[in-house]
Amino acid sequence: MANKVEVIICGEVITLRSNEEEAHLQRIARYIDRKLTDLTAANANASFNERIRTLLIALNVADEYFKASDALARVNVEQEKYMNEIALMQEENELLQEKFYELQAELANTRAELETFISEFDTTQQNDSAKLLSLPSTKKRKATVR
Repeated sequence: MANKVEVIICGEVITLRSNEEEAHLQRIARYIDRKLTDLTAANANASFNERIRTLLIALNVADEYFKASDALARVNVEQEKYMNEIALMQEENELLQEKFYELQAELANTRAELETFISEFDTTQQNDSAKLLSLPSTKKRKATVR
């Protein structure tokens, strides 16, 4: 459903019909009005007919549009570059996480081996100590002569 909106440009009331919101159309009208005011102020001594004024405004608006469009294109290229970098970083992160989990498993295995070694060492140590305690005394006794 088309909206019927009255706007003011150069002091003239203009009725617009559009599917756009009224606030959007008022914003556009204020923009064009400001462009016309700026053009008139910048060229106070020049007398432009309505056609030339319209063409100059159209050229100014087109210039701004193309500059904004070019800036947007540059931003999009930069965004794509950053998105690619993010994808590479995510892949690297996944690889590093896999390596981290592998290293954690290796550490757990090494700890288990160390615990086994310590346990075996302690058992061997205790057995050796027990053997030493159970050996007959080999002290030489002094023979006393009377």
